[in-house]
Amino acid sequence: MSESSQQEHVRLFVACELPDDVKSAIRVVIDDLRARSGNAVRWVRPEGVHITLKFLGEVPTRKLPHVKLAIQEAVHGHSPFELEFSTIGTFGGREGLRLMWIGVAGDVLRLEALVRSVNAALGVVGFEPERRPFRPHLTLGRVRDEVSTRQRAEIEVAVGKTEIPQVSWRTAHVSLMRSRLSPAGASYETVASFPLRVIQQPV
Repeated sequence: MSESSQQEHVRLFVACELPDDVKSAIRVVIDDLRARSGNAVRWVRPEGVHITLKFLGEVPTRKLPHVKLAIQEAVHGHSPFELEFSTIGTFGGREGLRLMWIGVAGDVLRLEALVRSVNAALGVVGFEPERRPFRPHLTLGRVRDEVSTRQRAEIEVAVGKTEIPQVSWRTAHVSLMRSRLSPAGASYETVASFPLRVIQQPV
């Protein structure tokens, strides 16, 4: 993509951001795992951890107003809800371990309903609905490609021994996020925030 083309596109996704105390708890878990796994894993920056609702990819800047309007419509009728850490887990199995995460529990049904609304609203403005099942999780790190099968198995055992703190938080808004990729990893910027509001019933 040329420089001028890059300026006309932004890499976007829709997410629920986390409070600072939750990010601090994630940092503790990552530090614990890092002590056991060393450099075999590319760890995420705790300050950037979020729950992704939908990845949009490279979006023309001229389309931004339509995206914002769609998200605004999507959050209408959804009120704030509570989430919490559940368990720690992995994707890929012991021998093919590739990603570590903390699961999300609490008002997951309301989170899933929000995801459906976001998908439907963005579908109207040209974004394909996500076909994979929504599995809410908080990514901790990704195992490097060159890591051996034996070492992946050892990391899997370390993950199984890691304790997850009891942490809960209130999700009160949805964010449109911009992702910037660099050799040092991805960095994120909040483009717009859309509050979840309690719908008042007529008296």
